[in-house]
Amino acid sequence: MTNSTLLVLGIIYFGYMSLLWLIGLLIRNAGLVDFGWPSGFTAIAVFYFCTGDGLWDRKAIIVGMYCFCGARFMIGWTVRNWRDGEDRRWQYWRDRWKNGDGLFGIRSVRVNLFAFYHTQTFATLFVLTAPLALACQNTDPHISPFEWIAVAFWGASFLLENIADFQLDRVREQSSGSGGVCRSGLWKYSRHPNYFFEFLIWVSYAVYAIPSATSPLDYIILLLVPIVAYWFLVHFTGIPITELASLQRRGEPYARYQSETNRFFPWLPKNLS
Repeated sequence: MTNSTLLVLGIIYFGYMSLLWLIGLLIRNAGLVDFGWPSGFTAIAVFYFCTGDGLWDRKAIIVGMYCFCGARFMIGWTVRNWRDGEDRRWQYWRDRWKNGDGLFGIRSVRVNLFAFYHTQTFATLFVLTAPLALACQNTDPHISPFEWIAVAFWGASFLLENIADFQLDRVREQSSGSGGVCRSGLWKYSRHPNYFFEFLIWVSYAVYAIPSATSPLDYIILLLVPIVAYWFLVHFTGIPITELASLQRRGEPYARYQSETNRFFPWLPKNLS
């Protein structure tokens, strides 16, 4: 891809996310970013498929994986938003920003939310979709065993992420708003198994694109894919606010869960290890 093409793609994506930011302000639903992010990388995947000169089969596989995950995120967000409205976590973000715990200490919710949206814009455009850019230009006529291993790894991770979400939804339905903590199934070994397996999905994309890398810079960018995904999930958009919300809503039972169960990487609970 030429620099000019990437620039045009970046301008379009930036404009799209900015529009969602503005709509979110108007309807007071900041969660539109959770629709914009997957719809953005899905559109980028389709773009790379249509413009890449690589082997059709190789393009179809990785674009299919990205689009399948994107559709899952978008459908899941739409269903939750229709049922529950804006996610409660966004009020925690607003409270933090108003207290000065935001970009350079800025207290404006609008400015911090704009930065929040476009942190994901640039991370997606320049890092998280890099495996697409590389694989869709690879003209090698053979899919390597390494790539098939990545596909199998992606499939297992996608399945386990959905199992984790199903287990959490089932516990929430059974507790009927009583504030119960999910500690069964995969949640027995990690406080966020859904995030962990989402992280492994991004790892699989990077692994899939390794045979398509042709320079040291390519390998560096592929290494950044899981690093950036981990940072978003563990330190930025995922765990911190999720845990703050859970602790305030569930109190001591969740605090005990935190003390006994690994935050991210699955492991035996401390009372069993």
